[in-house]
Amino acid sequence: MSILIKNANIISHSTNGVFNVYIEKNKIIEISKNIKKADIVIDAKNLTLIPGIIDMHTHLREPGYEYKETIETGLKAAVHGGVTTLGVMPNTKPAMDNLEILDYVLKKSKKINLSKIIPIPAVTKERKGLELNNLKELNKNGYRFFSDDGNPIWNDEIMFNALNEVKNFNGIIINHCENSRFSNKEIFESLMVARDIELSKFTKAHVHIAHISTKNSLELIKYAKSNNINTTCEITFHHLLLEKDNNNPLKKINPPLPDNDTQKFLINNLDYIDIIVSDHAPHSIEEKKKDYRNAPNGISGLDIFFPAIYTISKKYNIDFQYIIEKITYNPAKVFNLENIGDIKEGYYADIVLVDLNKNWDKKIFSKGKNIPYENLYGKVVLTVVNGEIKYREEI
Repeated sequence: MSILIKNANIISHSTNGVFNVYIEKNKIIEISKNIKKADIVIDAKNLTLIPGIIDMHTHLREPGYEYKETIETGLKAAVHGGVTTLGVMPNTKPAMDNLEILDYVLKKSKKINLSKIIPIPAVTKERKGLELNNLKELNKNGYRFFSDDGNPIWNDEIMFNALNEVKNFNGIIINHCENSRFSNKEIFESLMVARDIELSKFTKAHVHIAHISTKNSLELIKYAKSNNINTTCEITFHHLLLEKDNNNPLKKINPPLPDNDTQKFLINNLDYIDIIVSDHAPHSIEEKKKDYRNAPNGISGLDIFFPAIYTISKKYNIDFQYIIEKITYNPAKVFNLENIGDIKEGYYADIVLVDLNKNWDKKIFSKGKNIPYENLYGKVVLTVVNGEIKYREEI
């Protein structure tokens, strides 16, 4: 199967401008002004072509919480939002802490055959933080990134040992930094960020700080980067777009949304934040209809990924290519993902065609309808994964 996307205004790390993109099998074969014969020809005049979005922090809920989301509904939401690669967190039931569960998730996603997934196994057994998982054995089976997801790795010794283990194969520990003893104070997050940076500095292993949300945390990240410590971080687009509201359960998320001053600081210091993620956390409407205190944390985000990113660009007048790199080129670089995250000859044909003149279509393919947004700019009209069209709107 060959595809020609002609007259595409390309925005990517390596290629920018109006070109024709010729795809054959699963690769980008040629980017030029040439017109070649193809099985499918798409005229992308007045549309923008970006690399497939890489979202390294998502929850697909299966197995165990299929009433919130299934792998199939999550991946349908992903291609709708322009996401072609997903890092999938281990907070399933049972937890993704063993090869049997990991293989189940991987095989099911391959059978559904929409976006690609990268299952992220738990650092500790059952995500309890008490006993280190066999990271070496998991790595032998192809896994390089590990996280206990919403459960912070409290035990300093376990975190130290985990980092010493993963540095042997250039792996990454992704940690949710939170100290609940200081839950109402500014340092609730940064205390653990500081510890993780120190452990990264000592072990020379790669720590990735999940969804940072405070000024203190970002100041520590600045310190780490200025001292060449092997630490990276992410932020969710929710923390850049939404205003704090302790009365709206749809806006309840962990870490909590920042106040206006903190949000402004985070936006002004995006240079120090490596990547932007959705932290896709689908819940049933019944759960989110509970009062704020009892409602679960989390916002469904895959369906709206591209519109949310484009809205950030427009709202804060941030260069579009700069913001696109935060969700394509940068995650590929941080997680050492080969031949994706860019529009370049020889790369996998993971690409997304978007219409910047239209708004979010308000369709939600995810089971999680817990989305507090009303209007977002930009619309995905075509998502190609591995050279195959996985989502298409009438152009």
